[in-house]
Amino acid sequence: MKILNNTLAVALTSMCFLTACHDNDDNDTTQITPPTPLTDCMWHDGVTSKSHTGEDAMNFAYPDTNVNYYTSQFNIPEGARVFVDGDFPYSRHMSLVSYEANGTRVNSLLDAEIQPNAGVTNPFVVGNKRLEKERGYSTEIKIGNLPAKPEKNTLYAPPTADNSLVIWYRVYVPNEGYNSKGGVEFPHFKVVTKEGKEIKGQEVCQFLNVKDKPVQNYNAFSGDIVQKAFSRQLYSGFPAQLTPTWYAARNGTANAQCAYKIGIEKCEGLTPERKLNFWATPDNEYVFATTSRRIGKVLLLNGKLPKIASTQNNEAVLGSGDLRYMSICTNEITSTATNYCLYDGDLSKNLDAEGKYKIIVSLPEDRPKNATEECGYKFLALSPRGSGLKSPAGEDYGHEDFGLLIMRNLLPYPGFNQAVQNTVTWGDEKSVMGDYLPTIQYLDQNAIDNLECKH
Repeated sequence: MKILNNTLAVALTSMCFLTACHDNDDNDTTQITPPTPLTDCMWHDGVTSKSHTGEDAMNFAYPDTNVNYYTSQFNIPEGARVFVDGDFPYSRHMSLVSYEANGTRVNSLLDAEIQPNAGVTNPFVVGNKRLEKERGYSTEIKIGNLPAKPEKNTLYAPPTADNSLVIWYRVYVPNEGYNSKGGVEFPHFKVVTKEGKEIKGQEVCQFLNVKDKPVQNYNAFSGDIVQKAFSRQLYSGFPAQLTPTWYAARNGTANAQCAYKIGIEKCEGLTPERKLNFWATPDNEYVFATTSRRIGKVLLLNGKLPKIASTQNNEAVLGSGDLRYMSICTNEITSTATNYCLYDGDLSKNLDAEGKYKIIVSLPEDRPKNATEECGYKFLALSPRGSGLKSPAGEDYGHEDFGLLIMRNLLPYPGFNQAVQNTVTWGDEKSVMGDYLPTIQYLDQNAIDNLECKH
C-alpha cells in the first residue's frame, strides 16, 4: 500500500461519500422542491430527488426517485413511553428507521416483521393478500441499544443526553393510483407519560418538542477537499476508473479513499468496516462506480435482473423473489444529489431471453439514436452538473464530466446469495453477484453509431 498524500488522506476522514459529514456553506443550493401538504405535525418532508438536480437543497444523501421520505425529530421526556400507530401502505416496502444524530443508521422496524393488529393481514409477507381494507399496526419506540433479540414491534433509538431522536419513514413504489404515502395517513404518535397520562394529536407534538424542520444535511462535501482530490489528475478523467468497476459501499472514509485512490493504490483486497452513515437504511446495501465523460461520453450497462415480485400494478398477493427491490441511479458525488433512477419495474419491461437488461447512460444530447426501448435499451441520464461542484477550477479538473452510479439491493430473500449484502471484501463483487452485477463499458464512436437494435 503506497501513501500518496498524507494530508489529503487525513482530510478524507471528513468526506461524505456514502457517509455523513457537513459543509456549513450548504453548497449554495436553493430550495426548488415544492413542499407537499402534511397532515400530521410529527412529520416533515424528507429528502427528495424528484427535481433531478443538486440545485435543490432537499436533494441530498442520494435519495432514490422511487422512494418517498419523511422525517421526525423530537425528544422523549424521562419516563414517557412513545407509541406509533399506523396503517400498512399500499406499496412495495415501508420502514421506520432510527438514526444517530450524525445520520448513522441504527435500527429498522422491518415491515414484514411487524405484527399487525387483530384481524389484519400484513401485506408485506410473501403469500399474503396486499389489498385488504383493514391495515393497522401498533409499535413502540424505545430509547436503548439494539438488543440481540429485539422485542416485537419495537423500534430502538440510541441513547443521547437529552433523549433526542431522528426517525425516517420510507414508502417505496406506491401502488398505481395511490399517493406518495401509499394511500394511508402518516403513522400517528401517542404518548403515555410517567404519571400514566395518555397524550394524542397536536398535544403530542408539543410534549415531544418536535422540530418543524428537515433533517440536517451532513452530506455536503467540503469544496476545498474536493478540489484537492480532483486536482491530482493522474490521467484524463481522474478520479473515475478507466475501466468502470463496482465497489460495495462500506463507510465514508474508505469509500472516498477507494474512489479517489488516496492513500491506496487499489481497492481490491481491502475489507473496511461496513458502517454506513448518510441517512442510509439498514434494509439496503449499495455498490458504486465512478465515470467520466472525458473517458467516454456514452456507457452501456448490461446485467441480469433478479427475480422481484411486482407490486405497483395492485397485485392482489405478494409474490416471492430474490430481492424486494433494486435500482440503479445517476448521482452527483459532491452535492450528493440523485438525478435519475431506474428500478426493477422499469427494467423488467425490456429484458432479453436470458432475463438481462441493457441501459445506456449519457447526457441526453449524447444519447445514441438506437438507445430506445424499441431497440431493447433503457436510458439513464447523467447530470449536466457532473459532480455538482460548479467553479472555474472545477471545470479544469473535470467536475462537469464526472458521474457516479449507485445500485441498491433491498432485503434479499433467504436463498438468494448473489446480493450486495453477500459481498465481503472489495474486489469480490463480481464473483459474488455474477450477472446480477451489471457490466459497465464505455462505447467508442463506432459502437455508438452502430448500436445494435433488436426489435
